[in-house]
Order: sequence, then structure tokens, then C-alpha cells
Amino acid sequence: MEQETERSYGIIPLKFEGNRCLVLLIKHQAGHWAFPKGHQEAGETPLESAKRELFEETALTVRKIIRDTPIQEQYRYKSKDNLINKVVQYFIAEVEGEVKIQEEELLSSCWLPLSEAIEQLTFPEARRLCSELQKILAQKN
Repeated sequence: MEQETERSYGIIPLKFEGNRCLVLLIKHQAGHWAFPKGHQEAGETPLESAKRELFEETALTVRKIIRDTPIQEQYRYKSKDNLINKVVQYFIAEVEGEVKIQEEELLSSCWLPLSEAIEQLTFPEARRLCSELQKILAQKN
């Protein structure tokens, strides 16, 4: 079985309402809850890719990057006869606009407090990212 590495970039979209921080989760056609992400196109920086994917999937734009250094998740999955090592870097950002999901790829979306988002996320790596996000935001305050 061949192995290959696949890279994607995304935004963990946040909005602040008073003293509450909410994170946007998206539900894919396959049924799992996650953060917006996608593949890099030729000539794009990782941040440009992440912003484009955020806009394509949710119609949201980045208002402010919360942290310059992305946080990362890694996992493996099988695709045909290949073992894929998936590496996803997420930028943490405050976003603006009204959510309009990309209906060809997504079923729905929801804004949740971080504690509820951890429960809603489907995969352990995404839940770990959300826990890491809580720590990062606590240090910012």
C-alpha cells in the first residue's frame, strides 16, 4: 500500500458576543461535523487558501487573525489503495458576515460555545484542536 501526504488549510471561525466566544462548525454531506478547510491552489499561501475555503464554504470573511501561528491536526485514512497522511493547518480568526453554506458539499452549520463545540465535533483530532483553542484564547484574555 502506497503512502502519501495530503495538506489542507482552514480557518477556525470565531465570533464574540459580549463575553461569549462562539465557534462555527460545518456539517459535511458525509455527516461529520468539522471546521472549514480545503486544498491549496497554485500560487496561494496557506493563509490565502484558508481564507478562500472559508468564504467558499460559508460566505464568511476574516475580520482579524487571532494568532499568526496555525494549529495543526494530523490523521490517516485509506483512499483506494493508498494510505493518506492528512495534515491540516488551521488559522484562528474572528470572522464577519452572514453564514451561507456551500450546499453542494455541506448539510448545515451552527455557532456554538467552545465547550459545546467539543461535544459536537465528530473526530477526536478536531475535539483536541478545540481544547487547544480554549487554552490559546484563555491566554489571550
